[in-house]
Amino acid sequence: MAFMQTNTGSRKQVLDYPVDLVNKREALEIIANCWQTNGYMHVVTINAEMVIAGQANKKLSAIVHQANLVIPDGAGIIFALKLQGCRISRLPGIELARASLQQAADKNISVALVGSSPEVLSYLEHILPKEIPGLKLVFCQDGYFNPDEEDAIMEKINNLRAQLVLVAMGIPRQEYFIEKALKITRHTVFIGVGGSFDVWAGKKQRAPQIWQTCHLEWLYRLLKEPWRFKRMASTLPNFACQVLIKYVQNKLITFKKDKT
Repeated sequence: MAFMQTNTGSRKQVLDYPVDLVNKREALEIIANCWQTNGYMHVVTINAEMVIAGQANKKLSAIVHQANLVIPDGAGIIFALKLQGCRISRLPGIELARASLQQAADKNISVALVGSSPEVLSYLEHILPKEIPGLKLVFCQDGYFNPDEEDAIMEKINNLRAQLVLVAMGIPRQEYFIEKALKITRHTVFIGVGGSFDVWAGKKQRAPQIWQTCHLEWLYRLLKEPWRFKRMASTLPNFACQVLIKYVQNKLITFKKDKT
């Protein structure tokens, strides 16, 4: 058993954070290969908020840099990549997570869910096996547990040999949990999925498709949840300004090289 080292040949940097230029099919192939080789890995779904949070949080930053698959979740990430000339589409973490559940069901892979509220987890434990025939849901744990319970939860995941664990506890708590769990569970794919459980349970709604297509899902969430404004107002403009400054700097460097 080994940490799954992916080599997509298409890893880029956004403000010095890694992003793998993969689509859903390619990401699922990497996950399936990890299961096939009995490996273990951490899948990060990166967006602008995570980058800015990482800049202020060395522990979170180290975890993101150590992850072996970092998918382009946020519209800001896609914007930054396109400035670099990358032709890539957004891969929402919620969609990869759902597809990974279907793939796990098809391959008879055991699954665990960690995070969200007891009510949401109870509902998902009941409904997901009906929505995804063949799904082996071996463990569900809500996110309302004490730090001193973490080791027991991780040991249970390990003992049940869950090879796919979706962790929905928000940034950075879910990343901290996964980093620690990877030291205990040596046969598991971990994906941090933020608020995905609440969406699957009908507690929250994703933006309509047209908003997603226009990369405005963040705006839809803001309109539905105005309490996000303060956090977004301090994050998104900061990210965009840094990206544009980096773009101009790179252009100037290229211009100077061309002149010499």
